[in-house]
Amino acid sequence: MSRISLTPAARDALRGDEVVFFDWHVTGLCCADAGEFSVRPLRRLRLPRRARPLGATGLVYAHPTAWVHLTELPVTIDCRPLWRWRRFTSDLPPDAGLRCCLGRPLYGPPT
Repeated sequence: MSRISLTPAARDALRGDEVVFFDWHVTGLCCADAGEFSVRPLRRLRLPRRARPLGATGLVYAHPTAWVHLTELPVTIDCRPLWRWRRFTSDLPPDAGLRCCLGRPLYGPPT
């Protein structure tokens, strides 16, 4: 089971009908496909059918490809207001998607 946690700011920023969604964006890299994660609030009714829950709270979901990479990781989600917008962030490294695709660990020294 994943160890996803939301900071108090992230919990407060979510509206009653929203969840946090980890999306997976495919990017081309040389001859292989790689991707990157993004984190955003999404109304429950707009969740993709293939979205999979992360954690036990029922507040975090992920695209199936992102779920595979995040399911066993400790990830903290925060929200920082930017004027009138809400910006959800995670403590994943900025190159997390590339590391996942290359089989490198997300945390700690490379193997």
